[in-house]
Amino acid sequence: MEAKRVKLYVDFDGTVTRRDVGNEFFRHFGGELCDRLVGEYRAEKMSARECFRGEAAAMRKFSLDEARALFAQQDVDETFGALVTFCRENLIDICIVSDGLDFYISEILSARGFNDIRVFANKAELLPDANGLLSLSVHFPYSEAECDRCGCCKRNIMLTHSGEEEIIVFVGEGYSDRCPAEYADIVFAKDALQTYCQEQNISYFLYTSFADVVSRLTSLMEARNFHKRRNAELKRREAFLAE
Repeated sequence: MEAKRVKLYVDFDGTVTRRDVGNEFFRHFGGELCDRLVGEYRAEKMSARECFRGEAAAMRKFSLDEARALFAQQDVDETFGALVTFCRENLIDICIVSDGLDFYISEILSARGFNDIRVFANKAELLPDANGLLSLSVHFPYSEAECDRCGCCKRNIMLTHSGEEEIIVFVGEGYSDRCPAEYADIVFAKDALQTYCQEQNISYFLYTSFADVVSRLTSLMEARNFHKRRNAELKRREAFLAE
């Protein structure tokens, strides 16, 4: 199967970056209240949108330079560049799908020369006061009306932006990656997502860095072994029929 028929969707926090930048961002400017809100969200006591709005309200005002200094400290998987190069050479569409904020994702990617990668994420609106200090408002252009688990519905993004004949590849690690993993043909998982895949009997490839992803995709490509996962294909059809 030709590589151009492959779409690659990659989580950001904890996948492209080593740490969860969103949590670092809110904790830095909002303190312990933001941690408590995240805990309540993960315990399913509030929706993702409620959590984001609560965190934004808890934040002190900040300068753009302060935020950028924090983002500059975030480590990116050193093999991410190799993945981007691999995709470009093999005509594979790659994009970021994140339940984080476009603000810090774009800043981090641009600082490392990856500003041409398409990003789907929650939208951060920065509101300056008279002194130029910023407060934050969060908007959800990719939310799903029937589900409040995530602010940005990765599943819908994958289904909307992938052709019927294309192979969907997903790379992730955390809570917001569980749903899209069920709809992807090829899943790369680690950490909490690996556990979820094991529990739900979702076939996956374990990875520790993007070097593992490149190696596995290269092997699949050379063996012409890209194929649709039956259960994922059925779930995609069910999702379209339900609309």
